[in-house]
Order: sequence, then C-alpha cells, then structure tokens
Amino acid sequence: MAQARRGDDGRYHGDLPCVWCKALLDQGGRRRVRRYCGPWHRTKQYASTVVALVAGLF
Repeated sequence: MAQARRGDDGRYHGDLPCVWCKALLDQGGRRRVRRYCGPWHRTKQYASTVVALVAGLF
C-alpha cells in the first residue's frame, strides 16, 4: 500500500495511487495531495459522479 506522509514543513512526501487508474504518483514535496495522473483522469471522475447523480434521479 502506497502512503504519503506530511512532513514538519507541511509538505507531502511519498507515493499515493491515482484515484482512477491506481498508478503511483510521487508527491515530491507538494503542499496539496496529488490524487490524479493528469487532467483527463480528474475530468473522468467528475463526469462519472455527475452521470451517477443524474441516473439516480430516474
């Protein structure tokens, strides 16, 4: 299991898996956690959430 840790300086170090494809992403001292490989995986996640909400209404 990949894990990123927050350092004393408030930055994240270590690897976390992409939410969509589970590829490991090096956080490399980022201040905010990087959860997606790129903008397309983030867009797919948001679009699938919207589609699920709309489908749930019917």
